[in-house]
Amino acid sequence: MIKKCLIAVLLLTGLQSFSQTTSEKEVLQLSADIFKWEVENNFTALDTIFHEQFVVFSSNGMNQFKKDYIKRLQSGAFIHNSINVEENKAKVTENTAVVTGKGRFAVTVSGNKADLHLDYIEVFTRKDGASPWKALAIKATILDK
Repeated sequence: MIKKCLIAVLLLTGLQSFSQTTSEKEVLQLSADIFKWEVENNFTALDTIFHEQFVVFSSNGMNQFKKDYIKRLQSGAFIHNSINVEENKAKVTENTAVVTGKGRFAVTVSGNKADLHLDYIEVFTRKDGASPWKALAIKATILDK
């Protein structure tokens, strides 16, 4: 009986990963890349991947557009020390994609360290199926302290 349950779990887990479309996998990878680049302070990569109309809605209620957000990261006023994604999923409709997820974000804000448990939504867009995805918006909400 245990063997049958284990096989069923493995099959369901495998089927779930196979059910992702290529576009869903692309935006999930892009989401992971954005988090990696934020931790690595790779501002050139962030500037490239953020849409010109990009806006971030922080968990503290602040919203910033692309240039101001990157400038804030460059100044050291806001530092991503580490980001550990706990779960995420993507949905794609034509040239719009949405990633939702939860994670632990270790940050330093104006010299003060904080560990935040956040859920987030990221919106990606592209001109057409041949164009690269661009991050259009990110919204983070604190789950607990």
